[in-house]
Amino acid sequence: MENNLENFAPEFLEAEYKEQRIPQYQGNPLIEALPPSLEDTQWLETLFSVPAFREEQRQWSANERIQLIAQLSDFMVPLSRHFELAQKLDALIRQGYVGRIPRSAQSHRVFVKLHEMSQNRTTFKKSSSTAQLSSSLIGLSGMGKTTTVKRALSYMPEVIYHPRYGIYQIPYLHIETPYDGASVKGIAHSIFRKVDQLLPAANYTERYLDSRIGAETLMNHAARILHAHCVGLLVVDEIQNLENSRKNRDALMSLLVSASNELGVPIFFIGTNKASNLLSLNFRQARRSIGQSWGALKKGTHNAPDEWEYFVSALWRFQWIRTPADKSPFLTDMLYHHSQGIVDIAIKLFAATQVRAILEGGSETITAELIARVAKTELAMVEPMIEALRLNDIHALMRFDDIAPINLSEVIQNIELRFAGRKVPGANITPEDALFVPTCASALETLGFKADDAENMAEIAARDGAKNALEGVKKALTKSTSGTKTKSVKGKNAPRPPEEYPPGDYRNGLLKSDQESALERMKSLGMLPDLEKILPV
Repeated sequence: MENNLENFAPEFLEAEYKEQRIPQYQGNPLIEALPPSLEDTQWLETLFSVPAFREEQRQWSANERIQLIAQLSDFMVPLSRHFELAQKLDALIRQGYVGRIPRSAQSHRVFVKLHEMSQNRTTFKKSSSTAQLSSSLIGLSGMGKTTTVKRALSYMPEVIYHPRYGIYQIPYLHIETPYDGASVKGIAHSIFRKVDQLLPAANYTERYLDSRIGAETLMNHAARILHAHCVGLLVVDEIQNLENSRKNRDALMSLLVSASNELGVPIFFIGTNKASNLLSLNFRQARRSIGQSWGALKKGTHNAPDEWEYFVSALWRFQWIRTPADKSPFLTDMLYHHSQGIVDIAIKLFAATQVRAILEGGSETITAELIARVAKTELAMVEPMIEALRLNDIHALMRFDDIAPINLSEVIQNIELRFAGRKVPGANITPEDALFVPTCASALETLGFKADDAENMAEIAARDGAKNALEGVKKALTKSTSGTKTKSVKGKNAPRPPEEYPPGDYRNGLLKSDQESALERMKSLGMLPDLEKILPV
């Protein structure tokens, strides 16, 4: 099997054996060739990923700043869950190599068994036995599961060449389950393709492309490749896609676990909550399981911060707008309200809000109103999932489990296309111009007024002697929030107004206050954008 690879040795890291202090690792070349386990500070450096940032960049051109904002797609601040996963993956690989010595009698017996199975056209017996060292990571989409696993394993070389044994060791192999589910053949071909990417001369995909080869034979070939190249860990991603398979998905999971036990190759499954039923069949009795479940970031308080507060404090620094907004409980609560602690959505919403602030012009800052507006327009696709999270609706969450990740570049492009050519000198339009009323009315609609009311308010502002559309909108807002009274319902059935509505709800600005007017209150809450943004000069 290794004949086609002889000329590739110089291209790969050559094994350097390091003496091991842990007794069960001693004398094992596959473990001795691995880099040492990382310390906490080294894990921090491996997992940490933030853009290069300087305050003077805020004065750069709009196009340059938008490109800088796009870098937030790779933003990652390690939390305790990330450190825990990284350390356990490292241990899983090393423990999986215990007892697996290349060119040993035990290794030879595995090859003989695989050969006999191939001759007899049989494969690993499907069983419900627990995977000895395999485990899983399940959780909500957008929590960075795959990204964390890839970064945690990035310090490991992809291939190590052992001249002494004439083998190519692959410490970990990362494959994905096809969206339409997977058969035994599908999993086998995924293994062939990935090994061919790492070892181009191997050419396993073409060698086993023959459609006449049965599923059992293909699985045996895949197992032989995993054993021959001393794969330390098989990472099977998007495992929830097995739910889309028309065939017996439970049997396939059982087959993978059985192969893992027979070969001594740990399997690490990654999937959304949709995969929990599949995984529980084989992991419910796992004694050495390192399975983890990742939910949304936990939200604490100002006095008792938790994951969300730590994350958003780190993220908030990266503002490329002209007037960076101070981090306040109201703004960060608004960001949480529209992301529900889903890391990917929070980052995209924070970035998209900055892009909108830049393209709309004006004072260029982040407000609660702008966050809410961007969430509604740019992230509308995930809003049903966010609402299900707010309501803790488990059944609804299962329906939205397969929502595709948000692509920040696409979000930014959509915003740029929407604003291409939209800036007009609206602020300087005078009442004599036929566009005065439509321009003021459009601005008032953006602030939440109904179309008919906005038009009436704009006409009144024109008669009151507004010099331009900007002043007209200001006059209309002043009139709408001064000296107005609303009818009240009296009696025991009268509804009692709440002390506070959800973040971003404009009714918060209308709550009674002795210190400020409704307009002033809405401004202090960050609910009103600068009118210059709506009517750029």
